[in-house]
Amino acid sequence: MHRLWYDLRAQALFEDVFREDVTEIDQSLEDMVWRVASRYAELGGKEPVVSPAALYAVFDGLFQKYLLKHLSKDERAIPDLLSEVRRLLPMVA
Repeated sequence: MHRLWYDLRAQALFEDVFREDVTEIDQSLEDMVWRVASRYAELGGKEPVVSPAALYAVFDGLFQKYLLKHLSKDERAIPDLLSEVRRLLPMVA
């Protein structure tokens, strides 16, 4: 499913027919990440220090990187992703 998403998103750079749907899905993912980070910040009595778009870009980039590692049979991919998220989240939220 995730590979399909990244493929569709890449195809939207070349094919107009995909852009509207990809933009809508991308926005829903950004909103989801923002809800999680905002709630995390709120529980710590803080405010997120980055924009929703920047936060999504960072987490999406990490997810894509470690998805590729996981698909390449890197056994450390999932634990390393979790470690990165745990280290990053307190810095941005």
